[in-house]
Amino acid sequence: MSLLSILAFSLIFGLMAGASVDKSHILPVALISAIILYISRDKIAAREPAALSHVDAQQSTNTVSGYYAWPELGQFAFAVDGESFQDAIKQLLQENAITLDEDSTLKIHILTAHLIPDNDSPHDSSAVRVDINSRTVGYLNREQALSFRHRLDEKGLSNQITACIAIITKNAKVDSKYGVRLDIAPFE
Repeated sequence: MSLLSILAFSLIFGLMAGASVDKSHILPVALISAIILYISRDKIAAREPAALSHVDAQQSTNTVSGYYAWPELGQFAFAVDGESFQDAIKQLLQENAITLDEDSTLKIHILTAHLIPDNDSPHDSSAVRVDINSRTVGYLNREQALSFRHRLDEKGLSNQITACIAIITKNAKVDSKYGVRLDIAPFE
């Protein structure tokens, strides 16, 4: 955060406070807010790139393309079973012009995943499909799907499509298999 932006924010904040209370408060409020912003500038600067590195301006709200977006945790702890969907994952990487360097052991690319309750699945009426860019990249297993649907019910989102940030990984140590990990709280 630059010194100019700190001064601009503090002046705006001082003017807002002064307009609502008294003109004599403009300068003290602007000075105090400038000091607070100056002291916190390293924390603010450290947060900005992490927050924007994988989310573009369209996705920065709590809805992504009109769907409920799960809060970002930055942990990507939930792995989707994508063993049967390796071709679809490879196509996603090609469509997004991602070139993977074969020297590294772990590859990562960030995308938006849609979690879709699939009531019409011939194998399981409680299935939850995971799509990225309109391509199916995996399904939640039965236990996870039931837990996920329960979570949807608790939020009043029964049978609705939701979105979360996902990463596609490539592990060169394991036969160059691709995997998908979701940035969503683990299922209970």
